[in-house]
Amino acid sequence: MNSRVVLAAIASLTLTIVISGCSSGAAEKSSPAANPIKPAVSNSNKSGNDPVGFSDREVGPIGLNLIWSYHHPNKIQQAFEANGNLYLVSATKSHDHVLMKVDGETGLPRWTYPLQVPLQFAPVVYVYPEELKNSNPDELYIVERGAVYCIDDQFGARNYKILCNFPISTSPAVGLEYLVVGGYDMRIYGLSKKNQFVSWTYLTGGGISAAPLNSGSRSFVGSEDGMLYAVMLGTGFVRGDCWSYKTMGGIEATPAVAGERIFVASRDTKVHCISDVGDEAYLNWQSPLGLPVLGSPIIVGNSLYAVLRDDRYSGKPVQEVACLDTADGAERWRKEDISGVLTASTDQVWVTDSEKNLQALNASDGSSRWSLDVSDCLELLAPASGGTIVTVYAQGLVQRIDRRR
Repeated sequence: MNSRVVLAAIASLTLTIVISGCSSGAAEKSSPAANPIKPAVSNSNKSGNDPVGFSDREVGPIGLNLIWSYHHPNKIQQAFEANGNLYLVSATKSHDHVLMKVDGETGLPRWTYPLQVPLQFAPVVYVYPEELKNSNPDELYIVERGAVYCIDDQFGARNYKILCNFPISTSPAVGLEYLVVGGYDMRIYGLSKKNQFVSWTYLTGGGISAAPLNSGSRSFVGSEDGMLYAVMLGTGFVRGDCWSYKTMGGIEATPAVAGERIFVASRDTKVHCISDVGDEAYLNWQSPLGLPVLGSPIIVGNSLYAVLRDDRYSGKPVQEVACLDTADGAERWRKEDISGVLTASTDQVWVTDSEKNLQALNASDGSSRWSLDVSDCLELLAPASGGTIVTVYAQGLVQRIDRRR
């Protein structure tokens, strides 16, 4: 195990942290009734000469608070979210690429870890069950140059690496004892954390571009052959204990699990709701939406949000978001020119539109409550469930903005 002196790298960075706490006094006491949120309020006063980022003066009138701002001294190359925290790829004088963890609650940097190259896939954090957490701190997993690295998420020191003799095509899905990853060779791979080598593999009929999803002792893996495969974390595909479910189009997004149901987005223009009954998949419902479903479904309560995109024709692609009832797949509403869903709560859905705005939609009917121009952002991240967004700018500014409670 590498020494944890990597923590000392933090001291070499000139860091400026500006913590802007939740507005106190009258701002905290204001409510939608006393200060109604105006729909479609856009941040249109920013000019090319103004500094990037938002202020309380800009986001306050639409019911938001600027929680903190972090000013990184160097340009940010990549930004990711995992387990409520932020992971930034930047550079230092001694390294072209370093991974930095930033606390999602406070905006304070925690550690840096040197990288060989920028990250090809999003990092993943594994949190052990409560009864094992005292002896097993959280683990961060990254893929770098044909290997999976396990990093201590508290201190940023490498625990171990697993060399892979296959081309990795996804982020790993991490379990208690095994990792599951996809390969560009159309195979699913199970990696042993204890022995640190490939434990099993299974050949599918197409490419694997979406990260697997682990649930219980299973891993659910979508393939561009249109199949969803249910495999065992420790042994792979076991005939009689595992199954595959066929859609009529490629699966390019990680499925979602809510309760005992699995929700699958497919290029066959449908969202499929199935249940795992052991040796086969039971179809609860299919919802035909008329356009390829590409994003991972987002589920809040009894609502499912699916991103639809059709870029088969020249010109501007068709992009929409549809809200479905998880009970039967009935479509509640649909909104055009939406490119992605970031986060959702029981009453609001935060989306990005084709004009590079962040919009808040009413969960009941999809109508717009407000809009912010985020075209200057490198990334928009949602480190918490509903009502929180982090804006990341290439120039080095990172801001957390929360919905006023």
